[in-house]
Amino acid sequence: MGKISASWRDLGGVMQNKTEDSKTCTGVMISARAYTSILAEALSRDPLETGGILLGHYKSGIWYIVEATDPGVETFHSEIHSVMDEKYHNHLYPVLSRIYREDLYLMGLWHRHPGSLDTLSFDDHETNRKYAEVIGNGTLSILLNLDPEPRLTCYYLDFNKTGKYYRPPIYIGDRKFRGTGYLNLASPDELFRRQAQMKVEISCNP
Repeated sequence: MGKISASWRDLGGVMQNKTEDSKTCTGVMISARAYTSILAEALSRDPLETGGILLGHYKSGIWYIVEATDPGVETFHSEIHSVMDEKYHNHLYPVLSRIYREDLYLMGLWHRHPGSLDTLSFDDHETNRKYAEVIGNGTLSILLNLDPEPRLTCYYLDFNKTGKYYRPPIYIGDRKFRGTGYLNLASPDELFRRQAQMKVEISCNP
């Protein structure tokens, strides 16, 4: 997104850690639905940049991405830059979360990059820093390239501990979620029990 950085030195001294693994993020699992959503959105705007937010769960160093959104309604797209709709995401977050048995949490964001560029720009870094502060446990930043086959590159910013970027491995598919319960939908009884909570969430996001 935005100006492309020439090197990691452009990221305000925050370097990618290539020699160590992050204990806070040892791997990223992406559901079939989330991956399909990412690819469909990117192809619908090709060759323009686009993106969305990532929702899911964190457990024992593994980040599980259950949902990936589109950018929203009030957006901007060019071949080197895109702007997402924050108001839209504030509405969509509880709408998606409520259909699952376990509430979803903000995990980071994804976006399409032009050509084969799979490194972060300075603007990407600034956005990642803001997300990391909100999430409180670092943030994921997933890049999609279509060159021409789809290719994902995942960066994890360990903002609070080391202040460095890591590149955890990515695994796509629902079988990686077996035993977690994270893909289980809420039952009608559970939805009725959450009715008051859901009314509050919707009233806060008109």
